[in-house]
Amino acid sequence: MTELAWRLTRLGGRSALLSTGLTALAVAVATLLLQFAVAGNFAFDARADRTTWRDVPEADTGSVLLATASDHYGGDSVTRVDLAALAGDAPAPPGMDAFPAVGEVWLSPAAADLLDGVPDSDFLARYGDVEVAGELGPEALAHPNELVVVVGRSADDPAMAAERSNADTVSPRVVDGFGGGQPDTVYGFYLILMVLAAILMAVPAAVFGAAAARLTVSRRDERLATLRLIGATPGQVMRLTLIETVLAAVAGSIAGTVLWMLATPLVALIPIDGGRWFTADLWAGAPWMAVVALAVPVLVAVSALVGLRGVVISPLGVARRVKPKGLKAIRVLIFAGLAVLFMIATQLVGGSMIAVAILIGLFAATLAAVNLIGPWLVQRLGRTLARTARGPARLLAARRLAEDPKAAWRTVSGVAIAGFVAGSVALFPMLVTDTGTQATESIAAMVPAADADALAATLAAELGDRADVAVVDSSGYLTAGSGSAVIEATTSGTDLEAVRSTMTAVLPGDAPEREIDSSLMSNRIVSSVRTGVTVVLAVVFITAAVSTAISAIGSVLDRRRTYRLLHLAGTPQQVLDQARRQETLLPLAFLGGASVLTGMALTAPVIGVMGFDASGALILGATLAAGTASVIAAGALARPLLRSVMQDVSPRPD
Repeated sequence: MTELAWRLTRLGGRSALLSTGLTALAVAVATLLLQFAVAGNFAFDARADRTTWRDVPEADTGSVLLATASDHYGGDSVTRVDLAALAGDAPAPPGMDAFPAVGEVWLSPAAADLLDGVPDSDFLARYGDVEVAGELGPEALAHPNELVVVVGRSADDPAMAAERSNADTVSPRVVDGFGGGQPDTVYGFYLILMVLAAILMAVPAAVFGAAAARLTVSRRDERLATLRLIGATPGQVMRLTLIETVLAAVAGSIAGTVLWMLATPLVALIPIDGGRWFTADLWAGAPWMAVVALAVPVLVAVSALVGLRGVVISPLGVARRVKPKGLKAIRVLIFAGLAVLFMIATQLVGGSMIAVAILIGLFAATLAAVNLIGPWLVQRLGRTLARTARGPARLLAARRLAEDPKAAWRTVSGVAIAGFVAGSVALFPMLVTDTGTQATESIAAMVPAADADALAATLAAELGDRADVAVVDSSGYLTAGSGSAVIEATTSGTDLEAVRSTMTAVLPGDAPEREIDSSLMSNRIVSSVRTGVTVVLAVVFITAAVSTAISAIGSVLDRRRTYRLLHLAGTPQQVLDQARRQETLLPLAFLGGASVLTGMALTAPVIGVMGFDASGALILGATLAAGTASVIAAGALARPLLRSVMQDVSPRPD
């Protein structure tokens, strides 16, 4: 059977080889994108794991006293880890050769670059009389650009006794090592976003991969129907199809996996959460990469077998080109039902991980159902255009849409799904707060109420005339409560960091902050979301462009006999080319706009809670314009092939 499949491919001429090559190319692209989507989840897991050493559980007895705080320098947030040895055998933290001695400071490479040339009074002085002892290794950092400072202190240092109250900080605790800790809480949020991004990228890629098995499906169906009519059994037809498609799919899957391995260093440059990636983070591991590489050919095989129903059940109908039945409206009901369930779930479910999983599952199902309703809409559009057509090109295009909506949908499915994705995510609020230094700045810290006056007097003496110090009820987001007070220092923007350093050295506990410093984390998350949205939209529109190009070429190969006969009957090549373009552009305009609006409506209840802003609309408009232009350009690649088909005017059997 394998020999027969190869013989049919080889004797089919250049068109058969081109068809096989298109299938392999489509599978390669789909595999590349799926490897990307899967690797992203492992990458965030790796980042989270490298932050666990900063929040290890408290032990009854241990050799290390640990605390963390969030320092700031300018518009950057710096993670500070305070360590004090309680015994001579204190273990070295990850990324360090030895436990930090008292007065030693270890900096991450990015922090060392940031502080290069910065006066000690503006930063290092906040930790006392210290010296830089070394740089942290990758094992201690979430990503290469993370700003981390490890400070070696004595066990009786006041900083190792003061409680910390800010989010993602650890109050002083005794630990017996640096294993078994909790990752930074922000990575739980990023993991949810990455799962959503993986779905948004994986569903179009999977649809594209499944469609690869249906390229030039009419030519193949006619050939297989002929084999059935001369005595081939359904099993033989299925095996022949599997061999023909799976071999091309396996070649494409291997090529896509190799391309992903080569592209990984470039993908690692994409900044998320304030920094690029360690390349090793983007390796999902050989088992998972093999699973993805095998899953795509299996998907192609299943799609190919599903497409054989007509050949197996009614080979005579295929051979005689019997008009297929219209698609049923149940497709619309399924899509509408899933969309309504998702919108209801957004209003009813809580914030637990189970609820989030349900929401993500419903959204993924709704996105996949776009591929179900799409052919039905194409068929209805074709019938409407056929009734109103005023020229031969429009009539030919409309008849094609109405009579073979699934094939027409494969040409524009990438655009429709891309539009749905764009409408769903691009309007999330992405405003970034300005955290630049102002002419006059107020910086404050929370302290115990009993010590407030004494600490304020000490601070005022240390600062002199560089700042005005006062004990206040509230400053920015800090409000004094029972047993606590707020010390505020007002200074000029030029003295901000020096004043901050003095306050950090004098006031133990949480690091002093400006009110605007609380926006640094949200700015980082918003910037990450903006980058993620841009990457997702770029991926889905690249998928759409490649899908359109391959499907358009496959469509010409599929109907070259029809094109030749129409040309022999007197139809000008210009008319056929116009009809081919309209087959793509008409559903593209209709389904593209409808899918964008549907995606926006679907996520409006979620986005409305967070508020809208113009930046998302700009990203949406820019990506839609660039994506539509690339898709139209990709569809034009079929024009030379159509011209080549027209040059051979002698019809011959396929």
